[in-house]
Amino acid sequence: MAEDKTSISKVSLEQIETSSPSTDIPEILRHYTRDELAALEKKLVRKIDVRSLPILIILFLLNILDRNAIANARLGGLEKSLGITDVQYQTAVMVLWAGYISMMVPSNMLLSISKPRVYLPTVVIVWGIVSGSTGFVQNYSGLVALRFLVGVTEAPYFPGCIFFLSCWYRRSELPSRIATFYSGYTLSSAFGGLIAAGIVDGMEGAGGYPSWRWIFILEGALTVILAFLGYILLPNYPSNTAWLSAEESALARWRLSREVDSEEDEVNESVFVGLRQAVTDPKVYLLVFIQTAAVVSMSFTYFFPSIVQTLGYPRVETLLLTAPPYIMAFLFSLANSWHSGRTGQHCFNIVTACVISACGQIISMSTHNTGARYFAMFLQAMGSFSAFQVILSWVSATISRPKAKRAVALALATAVSNATNISTAYLYPSWNAPLYRMGCIVLTVALVCCAVASLTLRFWLQKLNKKADRAAGHEGIENGTGALFRYTL
Repeated sequence: MAEDKTSISKVSLEQIETSSPSTDIPEILRHYTRDELAALEKKLVRKIDVRSLPILIILFLLNILDRNAIANARLGGLEKSLGITDVQYQTAVMVLWAGYISMMVPSNMLLSISKPRVYLPTVVIVWGIVSGSTGFVQNYSGLVALRFLVGVTEAPYFPGCIFFLSCWYRRSELPSRIATFYSGYTLSSAFGGLIAAGIVDGMEGAGGYPSWRWIFILEGALTVILAFLGYILLPNYPSNTAWLSAEESALARWRLSREVDSEEDEVNESVFVGLRQAVTDPKVYLLVFIQTAAVVSMSFTYFFPSIVQTLGYPRVETLLLTAPPYIMAFLFSLANSWHSGRTGQHCFNIVTACVISACGQIISMSTHNTGARYFAMFLQAMGSFSAFQVILSWVSATISRPKAKRAVALALATAVSNATNISTAYLYPSWNAPLYRMGCIVLTVALVCCAVASLTLRFWLQKLNKKADRAAGHEGIENGTGALFRYTL
């Protein structure tokens, strides 16, 4: 059943009215009082948080670390060592995305009927091996081939994790969890520069290798080692996680089913049915456009060390200077996403973040002042990363059920949005330094598009909510058979 014909409750267990029919509660839970169910839910959510989020964040940090290794390796002498040109380097950055977008939708369709505890750590091990192998390439062709394979093998992880989280958390819980998970991106971008600075400064010539090779080798090896923790810690889905008790499993399924009236999210609906439902829902396309604009606004990150280098500092100091903007982006993103989840709003948090980042882009291309340009880099990172995180939870909340449709919608939005990296890889050519006006202009336009499209979606969803109110004959008051569907704005 499409989600716009489904009843979704905004209440948590703490808000269940005593008049709710007892038949709504699974048989195994009916002996609990309302307060006891609320306490049991709180304990369950904490258990999932502790088992899932730390390892997902760590592996995502390594995902970004391996993906961005080429940007840090560039300052370690990659281009000179392999004898490649500026355009060839940009092509090596671009080709990863060609592989990346090819696997997202098929992977999420497969994940919706697979076991996350096995599937996700396995893809992490594979990409860690491929990325680490990049440290042994000898020419441009080898670099391009391996970067393409890094994209193919990394593709399942990010959309897979967003889908996985949406299978465990309610709509009100998702923004803060997605923000916490996505903190791995900003932290990786921050620590990636610090790690690379240490490798470039201390491992030049070690084992007869230039330092840029060690960036790939060491980070790839670390990825493979830590991936094995995923087999131990991660759950599968609420219906088939072995370390949940029967009561916890029933509660995990029931609390999500309350958001879709009596419909179970664990129904094994065909992945092809989910694909058809996703591609025939017009809201999916607007969400894809919003996420695409947000991804374009973040494309500066793949050239960030080179952008910071235009401030005029040596390469080790340059790598160290890449960290503070990402640390600030991490803190601001957590605060913005927390506010989004607390208020149940998405649109205005996205628009605010877009304005902040656009201001950074305008300042960056308008002055040669070192202090002003470095300050602009903080604004660029804070706004773009924060907007993207809130958008991720909005996609999950708007295309909430059924599971197969949500999996396809998330993967489709991620695949299409990341396809833009094929072209944005050429927005920061060295001849356009130090202001990189071409890149700044394109990213500013993308931020404006993201903000306008978000306002458009909010207006659309608001009209759908009002239409549902009129059809039900009341303003969202829960009745005896379920709760009126309400899109989050």
